[in-house]
Amino acid sequence: MSNRFVPWSVAALAGLVLAGCGAQTPERSTGGAGQVVLASHEGGADVAAPAAPQLPPLVLGTAPPNPYSAKQIERGRQLVEFGGCNDCHTPWVFDAELGMPVPDMSRELSGHPRGMATAFGTLAPGDSAVVGPTFTSFVLPIGSVYTANLTPDIDTGTGSWTEQMFLDIFRTGRHLGGSGRPVLPPMPWPNVASLPDQELVAIFAYLRSIQPIRNLVPSPDVPEEVMWAMRDSYDKLLGIDSRGERDVLASN
Repeated sequence: MSNRFVPWSVAALAGLVLAGCGAQTPERSTGGAGQVVLASHEGGADVAAPAAPQLPPLVLGTAPPNPYSAKQIERGRQLVEFGGCNDCHTPWVFDAELGMPVPDMSRELSGHPRGMATAFGTLAPGDSAVVGPTFTSFVLPIGSVYTANLTPDIDTGTGSWTEQMFLDIFRTGRHLGGSGRPVLPPMPWPNVASLPDQELVAIFAYLRSIQPIRNLVPSPDVPEEVMWAMRDSYDKLLGIDSRGERDVLASN
């Protein structure tokens, strides 16, 4: 058996935290046109390259003031590049000169484009994901998820976030660092959580420095019971006792 993938970023594929690519022939792949089905293939048959996605018009947003130093911003840039954040949070387009898809850096870290085709289809046994044409949407065994807009647009991105909220995301595994839903795959938040606070602040500083793009990303479509199960697992991972929190939220 050999694993064959279309020429997307290896780092992006590795970013899918759900393990186990099962054996599958190309004919059994159930993703739609222009998508990548993350699976193994018997006989070494290549999968056709995805169709080049046509992205919607880029709309600039409004960012808050950036109080961070040039040194912090540069360190954050290095961490973002090393961490492969653009592999999932920046839409991909086909580069004819390179002959392969690459992140569209004019839309750096703007998440799944609003109105863009999403990943769709049914996972065959053993599949880990169906990946959408811009590599920003995913059908996973838990449901459908979309990568967030990390640009500093106040209305649709991270412009309304505080530094503490950003730190709490990785200290709690919760969306926006609150008491709500868990951070969802393929976001490898435990890896980022290994960084000390000053490095996370540097990443936040860099996010404040990039072009604000107005792009409202769809909400995830994951069953509530799955969300609760993931929250419980994250809390165990972090040594947090939140057994009473579920009862309180359920009663409201």
